[in-house]
Parts: sequence; C-alpha cells; structure tokens
Amino acid sequence: MRLTSPELLIRPGTATDSSAIGRILAEGWKQAYSGFMPEDELGPRVDPDHRAREVETWLSNDFNTGTELLLVAELAGDAAGFLAARLGDRNDVGSVAQVTLLYVSPERQGRGIGRRLLLEAAEWLKVRAPGPVSIGAFEQNPFRSFYDAIGGVVVKQVMVRVDAFKWPVVIYLWPSPEALQDGIRA
Repeated sequence: MRLTSPELLIRPGTATDSSAIGRILAEGWKQAYSGFMPEDELGPRVDPDHRAREVETWLSNDFNTGTELLLVAELAGDAAGFLAARLGDRNDVGSVAQVTLLYVSPERQGRGIGRRLLLEAAEWLKVRAPGPVSIGAFEQNPFRSFYDAIGGVVVKQVMVRVDAFKWPVVIYLWPSPEALQDGIRA
C-alpha cells in the first residue's frame, strides 16, 4: 500500500469543498451500505447534491475549529477523499476523540489515501487529544475490516437509528494517536 505520492495533498477542508465532499460521501454510502440498507433508507444519503447541502450547512454553521477537524485529500488537484474527527467520547468507550467520517472516492480507493488521512488526523490528535481514539463503523459495512487491519479493537456495539431502522455499529478503539499511526504503518 503506497502511503505517499507527490501528487497527493492532505489539507484542511473548507465550505468551498462541500460539493466534492458531498459527492464522495454519497458515493461512499451507496458503495458501502446499499448491500444491507433498503433503497428508501438510503434515500437522500446517496444524492450528491443533498449531501453537499448538508456538508455546507455543517461547515458554515456548526463546525468548531477548536474541537473538530476536516481534512481533504487531493490527488492531482481533485478531491479524492476526506476525514472528519472531533474531540470527545460520543460512545462512552473511554476515548478522548473520534474519527467520525472517513471516505475515499471509489475510483481512488486502494492507493493509501484513507491511511494518509488517518495519519494526518493522528498528528492533529497528538496535540489536542493524546489519549484513546475511536472510530465507529456499521457492522455490515464491507470495508470495516480496514480498521481491524490497522489494529483497531472492537470495544462496543451500539444501535444507530437511520430514519425508520436501527443498525448495529461497532466501535473500534486505539489507545493513542501514536498507536493508530503504528497500526497504519505496520
């Protein structure tokens, strides 16, 4: 897995990235969740324009640069993936921070972009939250084995409501940002 590339740039995301992030998020939901979520449940979550509006609203109104991180990966000048993280322990697993979103455009997967995003996020977390880091993933997500491969330990399962249905989400934990980086580099 290639972790560096002269044309890959990891940078802070801004509201001007809303359209690209919305597209990648919609593609990611379609790719990862259409195998187990009914089409009506996916609904607007696989609509790039709807997702772009959601992202723009979040970044324009609710995003807190003191406690949240948004990174965008650009490959040859085009957005290829993104990561969002925030300080705090949303799932009562003892974490001081969590990665809340990590998506790579389907046509750009397998190039180490997700790994690079996580490495950069861990650098940010080392300064702001030098303790356990969590990442949640739908149990039926076919890509969650990535978190196993980079050393994540499943510590809890929670049920998350998406419209009319509840879905099991597994919570992975790493003891520190450094442990997350070590798992990525292994």
